[in-house]
Amino acid sequence: MQKRTATLLRSSIILRVTLMLVVILAAGAGCTSQPPQITIEGQYANLSPVFIGAGSVFFKLKNAGGRDALVGATVPIPNAVIELHDMKDSRMVRVDRIAVPSRETTDLRPGGHHIMIFNMPRTVQEGSELTVTLRFERSGEKKVPIRFEKEREAR
Repeated sequence: MQKRTATLLRSSIILRVTLMLVVILAAGAGCTSQPPQITIEGQYANLSPVFIGAGSVFFKLKNAGGRDALVGATVPIPNAVIELHDMKDSRMVRVDRIAVPSRETTDLRPGGHHIMIFNMPRTVQEGSELTVTLRFERSGEKKVPIRFEKEREAR
């Protein structure tokens, strides 16, 4: 009888340890974030009505995957300066990153997050096109063609 009890006790311990390992592995698998799946839509730019050689870039970032962040941008214009911006208390402020949450759309738009380009040549006018290279924390770089348009109303 004692032998059978010891065997049942051992089997019970093995079963509990196995269940614990399964739970730990399942929990660990749930902690790994899937890769971001970023698509960019509706991109356009406006020239600044106030500052010569400055413009704002807007678009929608759709993310069907894991979280990411927009951390920078470049344009093929010598001496151009590009900054990520947000609006705080009706003032434009520079930010280091723009979060792109998992399974959400991040809207870069007038009155909110946007990209500013400074020191553009006077040849950049309404109708001009250029390619902006966006740099993401996890997704790497994505090239986006933009066109400078008439200023749109804030949406």
